[in-house]
Amino acid sequence: MIKLNTERAKELRKNHGYTHGYVAKRLNCHKSAYSHIERGFRQPSIDKLGKLSELYGVPTDELLIKSTL
Repeated sequence: MIKLNTERAKELRKNHGYTHGYVAKRLNCHKSAYSHIERGFRQPSIDKLGKLSELYGVPTDELLIKSTL
């Protein structure tokens, strides 16, 4: 299973000086929806994952945790 690395996503957002609202707007979703993604309650769609990758200027795999379940 592949999951968002929530700690890395939060770190990148803070390092860029972005708010939840700013990132949500860039992902075309509500601020609370992005907050749920960043806290691990929801997983981003492939489209949103790609947008996060572009927004932060990192490869997609840097935003993921790969587990062997």
